[in-house]
Amino acid sequence: MPAIENTVLNRLKVIFSQDYSAGFSGYDLSSAGSVVIGAIDLAPVIPCCCVVFVDTITRTGRSMGFFQGDIRYQVVCYTGGSTLENKVENALNLAADLSKAITSDRSLGLSTTIEDVIISRTALSGEEIGIPGVGVALCALTVKFSNEFGV
Repeated sequence: MPAIENTVLNRLKVIFSQDYSAGFSGYDLSSAGSVVIGAIDLAPVIPCCCVVFVDTITRTGRSMGFFQGDIRYQVVCYTGGSTLENKVENALNLAADLSKAITSDRSLGLSTTIEDVIISRTALSGEEIGIPGVGVALCALTVKFSNEFGV
């Protein structure tokens, strides 16, 4: 069985890889390469999302032999758009789709281990960070877990 961080990482990829054409953004992330594990320099396709592991903080649990922890991930999404305003709006809408996908089942389908998930989001124009022509959504995701070993 993989470490809890990898289990959650792979689950996030599955959750994010869906068609949001009926959602806020209208984007489809269900095709191969639309959701990537790890940081990338350039988006392979537009739209796309990258899920990056940040860190895990564990602490003792409610009883001996039981641990609780927070796993943090960063999600970076790239969207298109014809104007500066449109790029930022598209990025915000995609971030909202991801937030809804995550919070519709806050155990991520791993109810025996995952206790809760919290997601924060912001969006900006790619021009602000040297990636012209795209909107960028940044999401901070914290997954709260508990288990016997803390891993």
